[in-house]
Amino acid sequence: MRRALPLLVTFLFAIMSMSNSVALPAVESDNGPVFGGQHSAVANQSSQSAEISSLPAIAEDFTATWCENCVKAEAALDELESEGLLTKYEFHVAPDLDDSGFLQPEVTSHLESRYGYQRGPPLVAINGIMTKNGVVPDSDSLVSDYRNMMDAQLNLVDATSSFTWTPSAYCECDLGDNMGIVSWSLEANLSAYPNGILSVNAWIVEQTTEFSGGSNGKNTYHDLVRTIIDLGNDPQGSANITIPNAYDGDDLEIHLVYIVDIPDPVDEDPTPITEDETNSNRLPGFTLSLVICAIVGAVVYTRKS
Repeated sequence: MRRALPLLVTFLFAIMSMSNSVALPAVESDNGPVFGGQHSAVANQSSQSAEISSLPAIAEDFTATWCENCVKAEAALDELESEGLLTKYEFHVAPDLDDSGFLQPEVTSHLESRYGYQRGPPLVAINGIMTKNGVVPDSDSLVSDYRNMMDAQLNLVDATSSFTWTPSAYCECDLGDNMGIVSWSLEANLSAYPNGILSVNAWIVEQTTEFSGGSNGKNTYHDLVRTIIDLGNDPQGSANITIPNAYDGDDLEIHLVYIVDIPDPVDEDPTPITEDETNSNRLPGFTLSLVICAIVGAVVYTRKS
């Protein structure tokens, strides 16, 4: 048994890597767009207006400090961000296997409600309407895959957005030191999404964080979404919000993001989901759990032997 253990471990990890070794093409999301991205350092006052079409694409990068493949996705997104084509938002998702503290419940909730969580990270969503799992390119490179995903149309003709951020230090108001007033105004024809529900968010983003306790080989993380603040469903409004503490440093930003959610259709005569279909949908997460349990069990058995 002792001699068989290395072979068993190798076999099990080979099973784990199978789901990441096949090129998965980008697919169209069954939800509405994510757009906007106007932003300001939380310590500064800012007021700005822009056409939505002039703003960079929004890239949601669902990742984890233990995910080695995620580093490849982030490098490709960083290349496109350096060209001014997109703004990357890094979301750390469950399971949280370290003490980084990057994982936030509202982030995992956002991932599950928008895109589901049938596979582990990396998952990249561009403008909320195109998604890609894994890092095996479906074209000549991962950069080309993401670039092609940006070609999908938002169907927001002549949409404009205004964004104002006033930290408490700049306003004559009774707000705490870590608070401020965010105001927004969206002028957009959303008729392309007749059942869509507009949600206005403030994403609090930390530009740079240092953490060396992960297993992906990284020590520095960029564009980390610290929290998501729901500002409601009105296209115009203002709200007093509280800014969370930074993980380290003093480089927090507030980003105004609009999300169009399309509710799932009500099936009056739903087809029962078979046990095989349920297991198929859960296969990647189930496989990971099975692998971990098998390895632990093999080690315990070996020690007893």
